[in-house]
Amino acid sequence: MHLSNRLLIFLFPIAIPILLYKVSPNLLFIGGAYLVLLVIVGVIDYVTNPLFKRVEVRREMNSKFSLGVENVVTLHIVNRSRHPLRLRLKDDFPDEFLYETVLHDCRVSPMQDAEVTYRLTPLRRGIYQFADTHLQCWGVLGLIVRRRRFSAAAEIKVYPNLQAVRQYELLVKRGMLHQIGLKTSRQFGEGTEMERLREYSPDDDFRRVDWNATARQRKPIVREFETERSQDVVIMLDTGRLMASPILLETSTLHATASLTQKAMHKLDYAINTTLMTAYVSMLKGDKVGLIAFADTVHQYLAPKPGKKQFLTMLETIYALPVHSVEPDFAEAFKYLASKQRKRALIILFTDILDSDSAAGIAAYISQLSKHHLVVCVTLTDSGIVELAEQKSTDSKSVYQKAIAERLLQEKHATLEILRRQGVITIDVPAHRLTMAVVNKYLELKAKSRV
Repeated sequence: MHLSNRLLIFLFPIAIPILLYKVSPNLLFIGGAYLVLLVIVGVIDYVTNPLFKRVEVRREMNSKFSLGVENVVTLHIVNRSRHPLRLRLKDDFPDEFLYETVLHDCRVSPMQDAEVTYRLTPLRRGIYQFADTHLQCWGVLGLIVRRRRFSAAAEIKVYPNLQAVRQYELLVKRGMLHQIGLKTSRQFGEGTEMERLREYSPDDDFRRVDWNATARQRKPIVREFETERSQDVVIMLDTGRLMASPILLETSTLHATASLTQKAMHKLDYAINTTLMTAYVSMLKGDKVGLIAFADTVHQYLAPKPGKKQFLTMLETIYALPVHSVEPDFAEAFKYLASKQRKRALIILFTDILDSDSAAGIAAYISQLSKHHLVVCVTLTDSGIVELAEQKSTDSKSVYQKAIAERLLQEKHATLEILRRQGVITIDVPAHRLTMAVVNKYLELKAKSRV
């Protein structure tokens, strides 16, 4: 319990008889009577406050949170009293999450319900704990504020971005993938499953003419087939130390009690979000999806398989995948892949390139791999390095920073160019464009029957 601002204002007049008691001592009796009356009214306001008997609060949220995006939490308030209520709520969410605001004010009409929603953005995968919900309720007269804690402890698991998967599924049904930047493409060729009929062109094989349709349309009609869809897609996740580099989340509305570094997501987490989305799209396209997570050794391996069960298995596999503070052993990872993956596959490698020495080794291994598979090498553009390279030099420190940043970017671009000349497909984009860039590249390769 504490006093409201309104009650404090009502207490100010008591100072008048105290200051003027020498002029008229009777004013002290008037001031005392006023104080007693105010206490009585305050007690009545306290006793009649409906907080403990007629107010209920419960928290509603998804059983799983998505990494790196806003997740909605709803506080549902029920007012079973006959008075309008003025409330202030505070929910004890995990300190590691980015948030909009901590205190939520609302008013609830008599015998009515109300909802307060807020958003949280997790920056790390794992298990977190919500504690209780705290409520302040002003009395009917607005003089006394009572407090109550509602038991609402709950465990929440932060998974890779499931919201993007749900959004993709919804937009596929509506045929509106362009709204999230995905290109829609279909593939046709020499498959076995007929996709459509169309008018004959001089380049078509005469054996593909559909004579029944030709007779009906009175012009040459050919059958067009959909190419074989079930291909292998293997995603390789580098979980070495460079993938622990932080990249600030692009948001201006959320805040956190954490430091600036803790307001960033690891490169690995961006790669995992993209892995999940790519796996889901590949599953819908009928492909078999597999996974290799490695650092100094291979830590996780899933053989390519089709279907939703494989997608859910992959989700649980990468849900708590850690970053390892060691250098990645590409030779070991690619040797392991060669022993497991005999069939030609699309290999999507998420990694990072820092200097020319490590880049040369990566290029050699990937080039060797590309002789048997179609390889896509995916790296993240570090916006911090780009900003340093583009900054104006104002002192010796900024000159040095600019020179180092430019050198790192040049070495990275040179390495990616070497990979491209050797037949490796490269993707190097900022974090916020990573998922769409990789999925669009997959769809493009699928449409061209290169997968």
